[in-house]
Amino acid sequence: MPHVLSRDLQSIHRSVRFVGSMSDSLVRLGPFSMGVDGVLSWIPFVGEGYSTAAAIFLLVQGARARVPLRILLSAAALMGGRTVIGAVPLAGPAVADLLTAHKWSARMIAGAIEKRMQRGEATGAAVRASRDAPFAATAARRSA
Repeated sequence: MPHVLSRDLQSIHRSVRFVGSMSDSLVRLGPFSMGVDGVLSWIPFVGEGYSTAAAIFLLVQGARARVPLRILLSAAALMGGRTVIGAVPLAGPAVADLLTAHKWSARMIAGAIEKRMQRGEATGAAVRASRDAPFAATAARRSA
């Protein structure tokens, strides 16, 4: 798997946080919040479609950023459960509005990405230099 550059990791981090907050936190009323997911959950099939698409996006971004598998599986279970609950007529959307699974999953994935960035696992020039070092040594011997 190719190395992830730090600027790519930062971009993935921003997109994960954006989708998490857009899905579940556009409007706050006291301790409650609602986002695109909560509004669309009242429209049959549209809510499930959005929820599934947002979940896939978050999981793919997490995989691109090499988030640990246990976090990706936990996030998938959270978002999958929320989608299934939301599919139940009438009561499902009401309960699903209280479950901000996309926001919770985005926080888990973003937290794992932040840890990678703090440890400095993603680099730019250092990765390219270490990857190209054997070729540079060979080229230097040939030119000498």
